[in-house]
Amino acid sequence: MINTITTGDARELAKAIPDNSIDLIFTDPPYIQKHMHLYGWLAEEAARSLKPGGLLLCYVGTYWKYNVIQDLGKHLDYFWDFIALNRGNRPIMWQRHVLAGYKSILAFSKGKPELPSGNILDTWIGSGEDKRYHIWGQDESTARYYIACFSKPESVILDPFVGGGTTAMACKVLGRNFIAFEIDPDTADIARKRLETVQPLLMPEEMEQANMWESEVAV
Repeated sequence: MINTITTGDARELAKAIPDNSIDLIFTDPPYIQKHMHLYGWLAEEAARSLKPGGLLLCYVGTYWKYNVIQDLGKHLDYFWDFIALNRGNRPIMWQRHVLAGYKSILAFSKGKPELPSGNILDTWIGSGEDKRYHIWGQDESTARYYIACFSKPESVILDPFVGGGTTAMACKVLGRNFIAFEIDPDTADIARKRLETVQPLLMPEEMEQANMWESEVAV
């Protein structure tokens, strides 16, 4: 399953992943109410498949953040609440009459976390939501920044809900290995075709320069 997008239900496919084998989970689960139970499964899977000290980073909508923090905290340790600011579009949360200007990327660790070598921005201004490949698609720059911060070249990154392929794209650019699942066959095909259009950065120096540039843009 390495460096391929596998079609199927992540809850079944993930059973083939060995215990303590994943360096980082970076994912954007569906967070409408009927799918909120997936966060509980995600926490259990992270506690099983992450290496000791590994991190789970997952997007969550603000409306359900309290519930998700509780679900993740049953199996993992809280690390940080990273903020991805929306650029341009601000969806209306009708339940609260609020214009939502950001999403959280919650970070939880499996035991004592392995800290990155440098300091990390906890507020990130990405390029804006990218709906070209999936109706719930996020921008690649955000994924690329946090994956670069919390992993190393040749690390294995898991995305159980890869959608239009944003995590896989970021991993390919950065020289990370990925395992990606998508339950919808048509969406999985779109993500595979998207992957064909990108080439990895060739040298570690290029990756470092790209990350520095993105950090300056975010500031």
